[in-house]
Amino acid sequence: MIKVLGPTADQWTKDKLTEVINSGWWGQGPVTAEFEREFAKRIGVKHAIAVSSGTAALDLALKAHFPGNQGGELITTPMTFVADAIVGPWNGMRVTFADIHRETLCIDPEAIEFNKDTRAIIAVHSHGRLTNMAALNRRVGINAEKFGHRVLVIEDCAHAMHTPTAGLHGDIAIWSFQAVKTLPAGDGGMVTTNNDAIAQTIRNMTWLGIEKSTYARARGAKYTWDYDIVHDGQKSYMNDINAALALGGLRRIDEILDKRQRIQANYNAAFHELPGVRVPIWSHTCQYYTLETENRDAIGEILSKAGIATSVHFKPLHLMTYWKDSARNPLPVTDKVWPKLLSLPVHDGLTPDEQAHIVETFQAAVWEEWKRSGR
Repeated sequence: MIKVLGPTADQWTKDKLTEVINSGWWGQGPVTAEFEREFAKRIGVKHAIAVSSGTAALDLALKAHFPGNQGGELITTPMTFVADAIVGPWNGMRVTFADIHRETLCIDPEAIEFNKDTRAIIAVHSHGRLTNMAALNRRVGINAEKFGHRVLVIEDCAHAMHTPTAGLHGDIAIWSFQAVKTLPAGDGGMVTTNNDAIAQTIRNMTWLGIEKSTYARARGAKYTWDYDIVHDGQKSYMNDINAALALGGLRRIDEILDKRQRIQANYNAAFHELPGVRVPIWSHTCQYYTLETENRDAIGEILSKAGIATSVHFKPLHLMTYWKDSARNPLPVTDKVWPKLLSLPVHDGLTPDEQAHIVETFQAAVWEEWKRSGR
């Protein structure tokens, strides 16, 4: 079966991983610190704090800005993974979904309905395409004048490693290195910010509020056992095993993106004139190659029988039992688009023969279903 997504590693990464294993330091240590420095440099920010997952990064971003579960409303898109919503209840916030933009599948700033209780927005750069941050920040500014406080803007860049300017136009940004992301590390995440105080708060929070990491206390001729706990926190720091994988991926991220972009261009050229098919607009990362097609489920089944895995990114959260009460406003674009979405395999491990098989099989499946439907 040709996988929808799949991580790869070069020899440098494998050697780095072996180096970490042989070092005896498997927890948060020098490789994690190196990855943080290189990541901050790549993004163009002052601070990068490596954590255990993108979900942890979202949670920490809220906790650092709103300590003590202050309540209020969190707004995000329904077309995303549940992490962007679940961090709301974890921080005492009720969640409201706003509709998506027809082309980008990102949250539509014009669809957001602010109120006096709105405290934060998580703008997901869906599939590697950027939310219209200029329009979002303009709406946030208008809201601040109306209600007397500024809403926190979190950029979720889990799909955007690294789309140019991603992570630079919100108040804080988070990233994911989960096993099938563009920069995979098994799991892991990052928080990036230019705010010194917020960065230090988050760094302390990743190790249960302890003000200095074990590695920092172990450096030098003598282990310094004494430490202070400065506030609450959680155990969510990255370890050097994950950091080695992530550092290896960061070294070759441009190569990875180039391969995914070429697959994307190949697909778009092959599919753009097929009946009932709408190819996606360009994505720098092509985290998912998600097009629209009539008879989605039937076509997916045909591809599966031909040894090609497909997926749906995403089933909207407002259709999930737990989140049905968060759809307080109409979501017409989401409701119209998602039943047609189908994700095809796209990753840097795809061979030319596999790509050709996917193209030929999808084309044949579309025509077969089109004729069967009597169109």
